[in-house]
Amino acid sequence: MLTYDLDKRGNKTMYEYLYELIKEDIADGKLKADEKLPSKRGLSQHLQISVKTVENAYEQLLLEGYIRSEEKRGYYVNKIDVVTGGAPGYAAPVKRFQEETYLADLTANNIRYDRFPFATWAKVMRETLTDYNTSLLKTVPFNGVLQLREAIADHLNRYRGMQVSADHIIIGAGTEYLYNRLLQLLGPDVKFGVENPGYRKITKIYDENGVNWDYVNIDDKGMKVDELRMKDINVAHVSPEHHFPIGLVMPVARRQELLNWAAAEPGRYIIEDDFDCEFRMQGKPIPSIQSRDRSHRVIYMNTFSKTMVPSLRIGYMVLPEKLMEKYISTMNFYSCTVSGFEQYAMAAFIEKGYFERHIKRLVNDYRGRREKICRMFRESRLSEISTIYQDDAGTHFLLHVKTSLSDVEIKWAVRQKGILINCLSEYCFADADKYHGILVIHYSDMDEATLKLVIAAFEEIFL
Repeated sequence: MLTYDLDKRGNKTMYEYLYELIKEDIADGKLKADEKLPSKRGLSQHLQISVKTVENAYEQLLLEGYIRSEEKRGYYVNKIDVVTGGAPGYAAPVKRFQEETYLADLTANNIRYDRFPFATWAKVMRETLTDYNTSLLKTVPFNGVLQLREAIADHLNRYRGMQVSADHIIIGAGTEYLYNRLLQLLGPDVKFGVENPGYRKITKIYDENGVNWDYVNIDDKGMKVDELRMKDINVAHVSPEHHFPIGLVMPVARRQELLNWAAAEPGRYIIEDDFDCEFRMQGKPIPSIQSRDRSHRVIYMNTFSKTMVPSLRIGYMVLPEKLMEKYISTMNFYSCTVSGFEQYAMAAFIEKGYFERHIKRLVNDYRGRREKICRMFRESRLSEISTIYQDDAGTHFLLHVKTSLSDVEIKWAVRQKGILINCLSEYCFADADKYHGILVIHYSDMDEATLKLVIAAFEEIFL
């Protein structure tokens, strides 16, 4: 007969403690395979507990497979292969990623959080809770809530010259997620072309998905179309409004050349990555390539993470009709990855004009900050050995330093000063040497005091 001291159960229920004691005896081999357990009534009388307590303990052991019930015969122990010897092993604790702190991070396109309209955004969120109520609890459509898609379509029409239907827009948690969906949509037989130099993260996504890709060199007008033909590229990935990191703006003639290339063969597409398009410091943005597309070959992508806050993971893509039909028929089982609450709030933020005013304030702030930072560099001793290349868009500029240090040595020396920085050569897939000594400076969240320390550090390194 099983004998246990049930007074040691602590805060556990009686049945739970009994279940654990019997399970431990089975695991330790004290109760052998095929050994018969006491009847429920017999064990309850022996331990002076209720039959229900024993029944609950046996039911849990049955559920987990430690024992079996044989009709009209009772309960028997199942054979459990237990590894014996030594104390139970525990996995070593995982070393968690820890963010380091720096004097200045010139690699990240951060925002000035004191420029974000927290009060307005909080107001919109409260109104969203009231206005949409139970709608926030419903399943979000695979392509995103209609209100946000309509607000985006109207925004693109007014600011990018695009005539698009809300039915052609897909909402997702950032462009990285949408790129993965797009790769699946286009299929495995496609060859992608990326700008050289260009944004490296996209090629990492391509590599992770086993995608065939090649780099395509750029000139002073953007991606070379003749290389697209030479390398048998099917899909060209470009950032025409503000190339990163060079910063050039693709002229209309090259945009039309790209459109002609795409229209010439079936299955060719252009991915227009329009990041940073809102941050044009002078004049109006050039209408997007998509706005000139008459052959339905442009896939337009953008995100609110750059203009709002990075934690607001709302990206979107506009698909041509043929690809949208394919997405609906083959991929509409994917759930939308952005909460309905955030989508309704973002829609209201756009519809009520808050987004437009927010962008105007940011552009004015960045324009003044850019001019001041560039002036401080030019007035420093660095001006003797450096040149600033700045364009009229985006939140970074290039600093070309005349130095004998290699780019690797530059990064190491700057790192020792508590500064993170990237060199232009890091964004190259070929011919990196011709960009030696060119630093990519992100300035969007840099204050004057930090900038003075950065300039002093650069002077110590390069002079």
